[in-house]
Amino acid sequence: MIYFDMDGVLARYDINGYLGETPPFKQTGSHYFAGLEADSVAMEMFKTLYKEIPGSVMVLTSVSIEREIRTEQTMDKILWLLKQFPDFDFGAHFLSTSTEKRNIISNIRGMSLNKKDILIDDWNANLYAWTANGGTAIKYLNGINSEQSWPGTVLYSNEGAGSCLNHFRTLWYSLNSSF
Repeated sequence: MIYFDMDGVLARYDINGYLGETPPFKQTGSHYFAGLEADSVAMEMFKTLYKEIPGSVMVLTSVSIEREIRTEQTMDKILWLLKQFPDFDFGAHFLSTSTEKRNIISNIRGMSLNKKDILIDDWNANLYAWTANGGTAIKYLNGINSEQSWPGTVLYSNEGAGSCLNHFRTLWYSLNSSF
């Protein structure tokens, strides 16, 4: 499976949403996630892979642990994704979690991740945890984060969707031919 993160990958990261004592993304009624701009490179990759590898591409996104905002964030993310990609099958390919991403997939399956479980994310903590649990992690460089703190595979958004897709396909086919 291929799991795409939303914040900082499919949706452009907006630092202003995370500033202040009570940042907008934590405020009930702010609908912060509903108004984010799409990352055109990541969205093109996502849509292309969703069609090329049917049933293997999912969205795996984090939401607040606070009950009163968790539902709002999840609904905002679903509505955002519906606007960006109306053909997306939410029932089978969308997961929001308020726990670690590696844990939710392991718990659903009842087993650890394997190398064919690929997470495309921009946040190192998710990437390191995913790898430690047996999966393959790819850091998406969105123009704000850097590759220096990640020793693994990276996708450079500034190289465009075609280049990112080529790098990804090389990894995907090498992982799938080894099993």
